[in-house]
Amino acid sequence: MPHALEEEVGITEYLSPEVQGFSGNFKERWQDFHVYEVDQGGVELHLSELITPGAVAAELKKNAEERREARSALGASFTFEPDAAAELDAALGQGNAQELQSFLQKQTVAEASSDAGEGAAEAPAFVDFSSAEIDGKEARKKAHAAILKHFGSFLNTETVELPEGARMLRIWMREAERKAKAPTPGSQAQTSGGKGKGKGKAKSKAKGKGGKGKGKDKQQDGQEKVESAFGTLRREGWPKDRPDYLYFRLYKENCNTGEAVSSIARCVGRSVKQFSFAGTKDKRAVTVQAICAHRLPADQLRRTVLHRLWDKRLRISDLEYRGERLRLGQLRGNRFKVVLRNIPPQADTDASAACVPEDGPEHCTLGQAFSAVKGGFLNYFGLQRFGTREVKTHQVGAAIIAGKWEEAVNLILGVYEGKAKRAAQESGGDRPSKLRRTDAGCVDAGQTTDALTIFLETGDAQKALDVMPRSQHLERCLLGARARGLPFAEALRQLPHQAVSLYAHAAQSFIWNSVLSRRIREFGRHPVVGDLVFASPNAEAFDGDTCEISDVMVKDSSNAPDEDADLSEEDVRKLPAVRALQNEEEAAAVTLADVVLPLPGSEVVFPSNLTGVYEELSQRLLGLSISDFSNCSIVQLSGSYRALAVSPKDLTWRAVPSESRSSSSVLQTDVALLLAEREPQQVPQRHHAGDPGQSGEGAEGGENEHHAERGNVLAFDCVLPPSAYLTMLLRELMKSSTSHQ
Repeated sequence: MPHALEEEVGITEYLSPEVQGFSGNFKERWQDFHVYEVDQGGVELHLSELITPGAVAAELKKNAEERREARSALGASFTFEPDAAAELDAALGQGNAQELQSFLQKQTVAEASSDAGEGAAEAPAFVDFSSAEIDGKEARKKAHAAILKHFGSFLNTETVELPEGARMLRIWMREAERKAKAPTPGSQAQTSGGKGKGKGKAKSKAKGKGGKGKGKDKQQDGQEKVESAFGTLRREGWPKDRPDYLYFRLYKENCNTGEAVSSIARCVGRSVKQFSFAGTKDKRAVTVQAICAHRLPADQLRRTVLHRLWDKRLRISDLEYRGERLRLGQLRGNRFKVVLRNIPPQADTDASAACVPEDGPEHCTLGQAFSAVKGGFLNYFGLQRFGTREVKTHQVGAAIIAGKWEEAVNLILGVYEGKAKRAAQESGGDRPSKLRRTDAGCVDAGQTTDALTIFLETGDAQKALDVMPRSQHLERCLLGARARGLPFAEALRQLPHQAVSLYAHAAQSFIWNSVLSRRIREFGRHPVVGDLVFASPNAEAFDGDTCEISDVMVKDSSNAPDEDADLSEEDVRKLPAVRALQNEEEAAAVTLADVVLPLPGSEVVFPSNLTGVYEELSQRLLGLSISDFSNCSIVQLSGSYRALAVSPKDLTWRAVPSESRSSSSVLQTDVALLLAEREPQQVPQRHHAGDPGQSGEGAEGGENEHHAERGNVLAFDCVLPPSAYLTMLLRELMKSSTSHQ
């Protein structure tokens, strides 16, 4: 199902209608579109290294060899290096340091005993140090750090409390820990304290809140205590001195953000709820963005590239820990690099023609179009905001805001007046409809259609749920709620909070688009008295979401509302203050890009010259009063402010020479550039399909390398703020509809 027509969602005007546009193809190939996130510090995100399976495997091999070498040095002749001896004496006390050295000198006896036969001495598994020389928490912390610094590859440490209350420092061999934790015949039935998993098969498989962790004593800090043959061993939780969030840069090709994050979550064995990002990026593109994971060790993520299910379209780099979670909207913007193809020759884009960027805009259509769009474009919400299904997201949002819960559920499921008759006619009255849908993210569109047709024709939610593909999370969530007999309002509350918010925000966006078009038609393309601007010149608007409803659909059903805190009530951002332009002098002192329009909600101020327009359009287009947006019970709508127009930053363009037009690598990816730096004399011309950053023409979504270009080609790049739509810049630039882009 295609996008809505622009006119259907309020997009009708241009900022520079007098400037001629041109025709061309956007995203004819996914390799022609690159997006690089700009973080809140203004840093444009790119890959800085290539973490390849081969490199990671080599790292692991090297580390293992170093551990073996360090372990092999133990034995009767083992002594501390001078620097280590001094540090250990200071941290442990001279007596304890000497006892540790003696403990390590005995560690090869076990190997020798295998040759000596029974009765040979066995190496001690652990050693305890009294608190006489290590007194106090800080002293113990220093002792732990010193031991792990020098011998952490084969030693572990723990503070243990004796029955009489005294604390001791226990040091043991990691290999002894592994042996102690390894299951042995009958060990499940003999677990110390009777708390083990093995008190019967039924208990080990218990489900629900009481079924997890029955074999472990789990503490509040995430640590687990496991009984061993030589005492309680602590399976360490998250280190207290390590920040809770792992940030990394994600490079992806031809897949959307939700799909990429879900894939990584599966490979590391974590819930997708533990990951967050500042905004979603296009699927048919090469993109780089920041991803945040809660308490995920960096070395575990690096090792994951060796996983057999690792998606070869993904790359990661720049792993670092930070103290705060990354939330939606926490970015400065995005840099877009775009190739436009099939531009008619009369647009004078050939590099040999008179018009090239350096000649100035007055010489050709292209130059004039780019010069005009540098001045800005109308900041409409693009068609992506309103979905690709027959029922648009703003229609669902209007039902949610109006409190029409049954209608909202039915609209999400594709059930609306008049569809039943048409579905029956199209299916010929046979078994559930064989019609095939092409909605994004649907693994089996035919099964989705069948499931929804069952619900449409029979009302049997359980039967429809049995047929619905697992990829359709929102539909399955609603059908499951209805099958359990939940009321329609409660069924909606089972959806991820982010999804419900996006529906409601689409209704706000629809009204905003329509008001913007009316504002341009009635008051022109310059600021006028009554327009709103921010009271502070440094104020920044956060005017909604940086993802669309289709991105929510690809997440797994465990993405619970509390993890969608970006849009939750407790995370509502304080709106910046606005003021109205009072006279012609004030209006002349600002630009149209300074003027803002409110998205309807409880906290916004409406411009005096458009208050009636908001009410009229809301009533006529959605059947809502403006006050309904403030009174929505299922999602809080405080409203926000959005600039009427946006001026792209750093906008440059170039004509692509004819000899480079047929190549898919008009734009160089980060991976290709890093490979070129690694092997400057061996820059590959052809690549294997599916290799990230080296997308050959045979790769999924690619085209034949020898495909003849039907017209000229140009490339441009620019930076846009996070909520601006590149498609609206292209609409202004080319003076053509984005309905089919």
